[in-house]
Amino acid sequence: MIFREMLFCEWKKNMLKDLNKEKYIETEYGKKKAGKSRFVVIAPHSAGDDLKTGYIARLLAMELDASVVVNNKYFKSTNSKAGRKPDYIEDFNKLSWSGTNDKYMWKSKKPAMKQFFDDIIELCELAREKSGKEKAVAIYIHGMAHEKLALDLGIGLRAKNGNNRFIGSSKSEYYCSGVPTIRISDLKKLRMLLQDPLQRKYGLSVGVGFEYPAWGKRIAVQFHKHEDRDDYAIQLEINNILKKNDKDIKYLVGLFKKSLRKIFN
Repeated sequence: MIFREMLFCEWKKNMLKDLNKEKYIETEYGKKKAGKSRFVVIAPHSAGDDLKTGYIARLLAMELDASVVVNNKYFKSTNSKAGRKPDYIEDFNKLSWSGTNDKYMWKSKKPAMKQFFDDIIELCELAREKSGKEKAVAIYIHGMAHEKLALDLGIGLRAKNGNNRFIGSSKSEYYCSGVPTIRISDLKKLRMLLQDPLQRKYGLSVGVGFEYPAWGKRIAVQFHKHEDRDDYAIQLEINNILKKNDKDIKYLVGLFKKSLRKIFN
């Protein structure tokens, strides 16, 4: 037990050292950094809406040699800071889509949000170029509270009866027309790779669109499949229980790294 604690302390020390070495570019919304792999890790709500998501995004990006984009300045209207800082109210996971014009509309959004998504486009193109892969893989890190789920995977589908059969946006209870943002075969493999370890460690399962299907064009992952874009994109809604301390975060980042690399090698 003492040896394990020593190993963990050494990992944390080295990790913080390496993280502090990372050279981020400061932006109007927060920070970004170009990577060398096909992955782009994104934290839209790290200004206080989703617990430790910016930290997890930076760690995962470092492990995957990925590009990273972090909004740590703008927050949702439900945030406790909203009353004190009204100029910084903007939900970076909620875009404005015009069905009439068949494109995203930015005039009603803060200019920093437009920059955020412009940078995501630029880094996705760089990820394809650097990796030599046909498509970039955008990973959106979010947080949630849930009694049964360790993770909820948002890719434009909802699992039917909790199984590996899925329904799309045409079956949603409200109008939306998003599409699957990764291949169904890859979704099934990813879910399996994440499910067993998390079930054993936390007694929680992995859902697909159980709470957050991400099947509306206004959700950020759908941005990667419209306006002539064609990246892979995954929304990872992470239970706050899995982010309580650095030991859990270390385990989580390691599991994500291993699983994502196995699917998108």
